[in-house]
Amino acid sequence: MTCQPSSSGRLSGYKIDGNDVKHTKLPKELKEISGLAYAREKFVFTHNDEEGIVYKVDFESGIITKKFILGNKILKKDFEGIAVVGDSIFLTTSDGVLYRFKEVENNGNSDYKKYKTGLTAKNNIEGLCYDEKTNSLLLACKGSAGKKLKGFKAVYSYNLDNYKLNTNPRFLINLESLNSKFSIKNFSPTGIEVNPDNGNFFILSSIIESIIELSADGELLSAVKLDPKENKQPEGITFASDLSLVVSNEGQNKKGKITIVPSHK
Repeated sequence: MTCQPSSSGRLSGYKIDGNDVKHTKLPKELKEISGLAYAREKFVFTHNDEEGIVYKVDFESGIITKKFILGNKILKKDFEGIAVVGDSIFLTTSDGVLYRFKEVENNGNSDYKKYKTGLTAKNNIEGLCYDEKTNSLLLACKGSAGKKLKGFKAVYSYNLDNYKLNTNPRFLINLESLNSKFSIKNFSPTGIEVNPDNGNFFILSSIIESIIELSADGELLSAVKLDPKENKQPEGITFASDLSLVVSNEGQNKKGKITIVPSHK
């Protein structure tokens, strides 16, 4: 499906239904793949949504090159997003608890620190990314946007200078406006990432399968619907060094999958 373009956006440069789009199947171990964060070269960090295990994956081949766990025992939590900040990695749970840790050797154990953001299970956090300009983690809410914010989806900012949440949303997505402009109903954020080319934010949804683009000021610039046959449950989003768009999809009854969409400026 084609994007409804904006002159100030970058989403139109990704041909979601193009012939050069690649779909990489993943091992059974990543059937329930969730968040996604770019590591370097052709690698991403990822995780399933119920265990504190981090995987380093070659996103071109789907091969797991490394995995390690948080702490001494596998944590059983609803992990929903991952982000890289310098030499640290962050995982978030759906109820707004952040885990900070570092990459370690294959099959190793990584010590971690926990931070409560103040968000809750009612917000249902599903997306996490790092915004370098504000030195903040952005948390995309699949659930409640907050009090008196019915009809919106929210993205909150957690400042890494003081480890505090800004209680005012960084972004508010007006669902009525989104439907009016792009015919996208039931937008449910599952991933978020900043485009390194222009600093805009791409937000992924599993219902309806789609991506929207926001400016750094929160203006809705463009949107595209994904093919639900190829992207049955999109959960994670990131960008490779060549600006290719990388999306992770839960396997449901099949294997998990990574979709790679080259950039066409």
